[in-house]
Formats: sequence, C-alpha cells, structure tokens
Amino acid sequence: MASASPVVVLRFVRGKYQGQEFALEAGKAIIAGRSTEADLVLSDDAVSRKHARFHAARGRIWVRDLGSRNGTLVNGAAVTHRCLRPGDRIAIGSSLARIETKDAADVAQRKAGEQRRRRPNDAAGRSMTGSIEDIPLMDVLQWLATSRKTGCLKVRDVDRGRVGALHLREGRVYYAEIVGNRLLHPEKALLRMLLWDKGMFELENTSIENPPVEINMPLEHMLMEAARQQDEVANLAKKVSLPAYGQPVSIVRPSPTRWSKLAANELDILQDIIEAGGWWEVMDGSTTDDVSMMKLLVALRNKGVVAY
Repeated sequence: MASASPVVVLRFVRGKYQGQEFALEAGKAIIAGRSTEADLVLSDDAVSRKHARFHAARGRIWVRDLGSRNGTLVNGAAVTHRCLRPGDRIAIGSSLARIETKDAADVAQRKAGEQRRRRPNDAAGRSMTGSIEDIPLMDVLQWLATSRKTGCLKVRDVDRGRVGALHLREGRVYYAEIVGNRLLHPEKALLRMLLWDKGMFELENTSIENPPVEINMPLEHMLMEAARQQDEVANLAKKVSLPAYGQPVSIVRPSPTRWSKLAANELDILQDIIEAGGWWEVMDGSTTDDVSMMKLLVALRNKGVVAY
C-alpha cells in the first residue's frame, strides 16, 4: 500500500510555544494571530489579531502578512507574500517557527500524544538556549528584540574555541565582545558573531552596566549589513583563497613590487601591519568593515607584497 504524502508542519523552535507543531494542510487556509477566532492562536501582545495567512497553492505552502503591526519575517527578512520551503524560519511576534516536512503517521501520533499530555506551555519556563545550526543568531536577535529581552546572550563556537557576548537592553544590543579580541570595536564584534554558523547560545540575566562604548546601530541595519558581508565574503572566497582567522600573514621580503608603486591605502595597511605586529591586529583595530579589509589584503597578495 502506498505511503501517505508527507505533511508540511510549522514547528515552533523558540518562544512560548517552543516544541509544538502545527500541520499546514493542503487546500486549507490557516490564519495565525492573537484573536481567539484565528486557526492558529498565538497569545502574544506582539502578534496582531489577524497576523499572517498560510495557504497551499501550486503544490507549495505560502505565507502572506495581513498588515500586522510588527510584520512577518522569513529567514530574517520582512515579507508580504512568500513561498515557503523546508528549513525556512518564520518569526511572528516573539515566536520563531521552522517549516518542516514529516511523515503523516508521525504527525498524527505526536498530535495524539500532545492531546493526552495537555501541557502546551511547558516550554515557556525553559531557559533560552539553543544551537546556531538550528536557529541562526540573526533569528535569535529578532526574537529577543520583539520580546524586549534584557540580559547577556552568550555565544560559544565550540569548534573554533571562540566565545562572544551580546548585551541586550529591552531587546536592543548595546554592547558586544569576543573574548581575546581586545581591539575589536563592539559593532564589528557583533557583525562577526552574526556570521558564525556553528555553536551554542544561552541567554543569561547578567549584563554590563557601563560599557566603554555603546552600539547605536538599529537591528535592521545590523542584520542587513551582516547579510551583505556574508554574501560578499562567500563570493570573494569562490574567486581567491582567504586566510582563516588567526592564520599568519607575512610581508614578503624582498618585495617583487616596489612599494612606491602601491596605492596610498595599501601603503597604510603595510605600515599598520608593521606597527601593530600583525594583520589580524590591524583587522581587529580598524573601523573599516572586514570585507573591505579582506579585499585590500587580496590585492596586496596578488601583487606579491604579502603571503598567507
């Protein structure tokens, strides 16, 4: 006998409804909102009465924002109408859900078990922890902003041994730091952490009261800038070899190119490398974004002036 078609589900991975699933049935429109008349009721002040509509069309699941106050976000971007694919992340108010496909029998069995247990809000009391692979930091920060959380989001990159901290005040990141990178400006630390793709995060109640400098960049700008840098670095890495963080970068002596032939900004970088003691010290201390700095390094490498 043929097996039943896979069922598309909306699985909540963060927020009050964490761990719960909602099947998106073909041929049926689903309204998500705060109203008790909604098909998917989300009791959250950040959710509009009728917030978003899920529906199936042309064999796919679509979401349409219904003019909500705080918007509907898919993979970190606000949308009005969007086709959803497995793995997509949808933020509605302070809830974050992910599109998944599951076996119909498994969905039915899980639903029956949840009805027996009758404990829909158990997840609400859990501490906020998770994996960056499951929930990218961009989505985590959007959820924290919507929830207006205050505290410190500790981020640990286990593979590379990096540890960072994002300090929040009512949902706004006002300071960021990466352990061991004392020269790093908070905004640059934040943008670098947003590009981490592995590790764990945990929200703690601690916070820094008097940071040396505060971040004033709006969340939307942070996320757009991080996405831009991620795309540009990925495109650059396809064309040329880039050094991993901490990988030695040396000045070639004797140089195959006369330094007098270099551009002024290239000469400045060489002087900074010599005076700061290394390329990565220059990268950390510079207010120029990492992508522009990497492009300068690649230009110097192409001229044979530096090697890595």
